[in-house]
Order: sequence, then structure tokens, then C-alpha cells
Amino acid sequence: MNKIRVFVIDPAWQQKKGGLRKTRIHQGRELDYPTMSVEEIFSLLDKDIFPLAETEHCVFMWTIEQFLLPCEEQMRQRGYKRHCRMIWNKMNGIAPAFTVRFSHEYLIWYYKGRLLPIVRELRGKFTTVFQEKSRQHSRKPDFCYRMIDALYPGCRKMDVFSREYRNGWYQYGNQKDYFNNSSETIKRNVKD
Repeated sequence: MNKIRVFVIDPAWQQKKGGLRKTRIHQGRELDYPTMSVEEIFSLLDKDIFPLAETEHCVFMWTIEQFLLPCEEQMRQRGYKRHCRMIWNKMNGIAPAFTVRFSHEYLIWYYKGRLLPIVRELRGKFTTVFQEKSRQHSRKPDFCYRMIDALYPGCRKMDVFSREYRNGWYQYGNQKDYFNNSSETIKRNVKD
């Protein structure tokens, strides 16, 4: 395989479901996919993913509040520099301990070597906060993939812990077509 210049990584952070509802009697606390500790995630990335990278490359890493600092520390230890933290306003979310509603996730843009230049015409066209209503648990917004494709056209890209096929992207994960086969995706494709 040719070396990869841009990665989107959505780690299977070790967490449990929150907000159990009395009306859902058969629900459980476990997620519908296996999770990993921070150490297991970065060990896998070191072994299987980072060796595929070109010398200079970008990593867009998804994380939530609970794993923000450990994620940043792990990437720093591996020699990555943070370009920015982007925030996805999901327009809904859980309220742990019945306090404030966590309605965001972070997409952190890292790079190694020098920051890869983006398409000249798109300089300053995207903001660090974007809004797209969340869908199924762990499904990421289409916006971020369209943005990355626009910023880095023609670059080899890989979606790590991928759960949805995207044209022109390499995939890594054990549920690569999970969302492509979901009823929401099938309904949308039938309408299109």
C-alpha cells in the first residue's frame, strides 16, 4: 500500500452508555462495539496505523471530554503537534449526573513534520466549530469528511476504526460497512 497522508481516527474509547431509560427495558450499559483502553488504542495505532504514514502527514482524531487530555498527551509523546481543536456541536447529548448536557465532541487536527498545506482557495473558509445533528451512536458527521476531502484533494486518506465506507478512502476497522447497512442509510439512499 502507498503511504497515507491524512488519517481520520475515531478510537473506540473505553466508556459505557449513559442515560438509561425506564422505557427501554432491554438496554444495557455496554456499547454495540468493543472498546479499548487508552494504552490499547495507542499500541494498536503504533503497530498497525502510524507505520503506514508518510513522513509528513495529518491526523484528525476524534475524542470526547473524558479522553481529551490523555489523547493529547499520547499524541505529544509520539511527536505530533496540535494544529487546532475543532468542535462538533451535535445538537443533543447526555447530561451526566443530571448536570449540563454534553453536546459536543472534539476533532483534533495533529500533524507530523510540517503542516501539510491546504487548497489555497479554501484558506480561512472553514471554522473550528461546526454543527450537524448526531445520528446513531458513534456515527461521525459527513461534514468533517467533506471538509477534509476539500482541504486535501488527491491525498491518500484512511478512516481508522471506520464504520462507514467512503469513496476514495482506505478503511481500517472491524465494522467497515456498519453504517452503510443501517436502516437510516438505506432510507436515505432510496430517497436520493
